[in-house]
Amino acid sequence: MQIKSLFYGLLFLPILACSHSLNALTHTNLLPVGTPQIINKKLVKDINDNCWIDDYFSYAKNGWKEYDKRCKLSTFSSTQNTNNIFEELQKNKIVYLYQSKQFNIYLKKTTDTKKCLVEEKQLEGECAISPEQFIITMFIESSSKIINQLIVYYGKYYHNGLVQERLDFYIDKKLNVWLLEHILDEEGSSATLWQHYQISNKGKFNLLDEIKCQFENGGLKLVCKNK
Repeated sequence: MQIKSLFYGLLFLPILACSHSLNALTHTNLLPVGTPQIINKKLVKDINDNCWIDDYFSYAKNGWKEYDKRCKLSTFSSTQNTNNIFEELQKNKIVYLYQSKQFNIYLKKTTDTKKCLVEEKQLEGECAISPEQFIITMFIESSSKIINQLIVYYGKYYHNGLVQERLDFYIDKKLNVWLLEHILDEEGSSATLWQHYQISNKGKFNLLDEIKCQFENGGLKLVCKNK
């Protein structure tokens, strides 16, 4: 079973407090893990050029088929073990991906905002803009101490799901880490961030390459800059 894009309805579950000692799942090496399609930074331009929607609210079935053909986000899939890892994280487990003499790497679900689903909270103004969030953080530990951490996945819903924001990740066997942030709204999908990290022998995240995109001219133009 594969993890598909947020656009196709990934279900996010609420976070609960978890115990490191009781809930840790230890593995020598689960790498690679994540969505391998995101390693090519040319994907940013491809998404921003081809993932537009003419009319979100009146898009017919054939319209979505055409969208799927030209938007590569629709073809995203993950490594075979990713779904199992997500299932364990949703159970508030800590999942170790990699272990060595120098350091260990594990994933943990770190926050989930569901307060706006509570009936009395729906009447408060903050719930009109506060997103539901599902966040996964990668931790690097050495001698049982956390020495580094990086958010590698999140899914956020704004305004009753009309705006969706997601961060995808991929980690290979050589400890390269790629991240891709993309947003879906009524005008289509846009890639807003792409990053490539390398984890050093000391457990440090070294940023090797980066593309950042932001809307300018009142949101009419998306401008991307490479590091």
